[in-house]
Amino acid sequence: MPEPLRSAATLNCSACGGTVGPDELRCPHCGSQVATVACPRCFGMVPVRAAHCPQCGAAIARAEPEAPSALACPGCRKPLVASAVGGASLDQCHDCGGLWLRQDAFDHLAGDREQRGAVMGSLPGEEHRATLDPAAVRYRPCPQCGALMNRYNYARISGVVLDSCKGHGIWFDRDELRQVLAFIERGGLEQSRARQLQDLEETRRQAEANPGGLPAGGWADTPLSRQALGGQAGAGLAEALGSLVARIFWS
Repeated sequence: MPEPLRSAATLNCSACGGTVGPDELRCPHCGSQVATVACPRCFGMVPVRAAHCPQCGAAIARAEPEAPSALACPGCRKPLVASAVGGASLDQCHDCGGLWLRQDAFDHLAGDREQRGAVMGSLPGEEHRATLDPAAVRYRPCPQCGALMNRYNYARISGVVLDSCKGHGIWFDRDELRQVLAFIERGGLEQSRARQLQDLEETRRQAEANPGGLPAGGWADTPLSRQALGGQAGAGLAEALGSLVARIFWS
C-alpha cells in the first residue's frame, strides 16, 4: 500500500508569527530570514524543514532542528543554533541574523580560498548597510565567557567593525561575515599588511632623521616600534616587521 500523504511541513516566522512554507528561505509576510542549514553538497542555504536541497536536489541529513546551541545571542539574547555553513562550524541567531564563529575556525576560513567561496555562496546577499551611530554603540558580552568584547575595524582598513573576544571568537552582525570574506577575496589583507609596513618604515625614517628626539633606547624605543617589538628594545627591523604583521588584526 502506498504511504499515506503527510501534511506539508510549516513553521512560524519568529519576527511576525506568519506561516512559512517548507521551501522558503524568507518569511513571505515580513521578509525576515527563516531558520536554515547548509546543503552538504553545494553549501546552499536550505530551510530547516526541507528534505532536499532546492539548488542541487541533495538529500538533507542533519541533527534535529530543535537542538539549539548552548550559547545565546549577545545582541537580542535569543538562543543560537549550531550549524555548518560551507564546511565552517558556526552558531547562528535566526532572530537578528548574527553569527558567532570561533577564532580558530575564522582563521582557517580566512586562509582557505575554497572554503571562503563556499561560505560566501551560502550566506544571504548584500543588504542595506546602516549608518553607524556612535551614540548607539555598545559593547556586547562574549557568548562563551560573558566578558565584554572588544570592537575593532577588521584589518584596520576594511570598514567592517566587529565584536571580538580574543581566544574565543568573533561576533558578526547580519551580513558582516560576507563583507569580511569579500574584503579578503579582493586582496584586502595584503593591502592592510602593506600599509602597516609602510607606516613602520616611515616611523623608522623619521626617528633616524631626528636622533636627538629619540628616547634612550633609540628607534627601538619609539611608541610604534614598542608595539611591534612587544616592548623589547634592541630587536632588529626584520623582527619588528614580523611582529607588527602578526599583530595587525588584534591591535
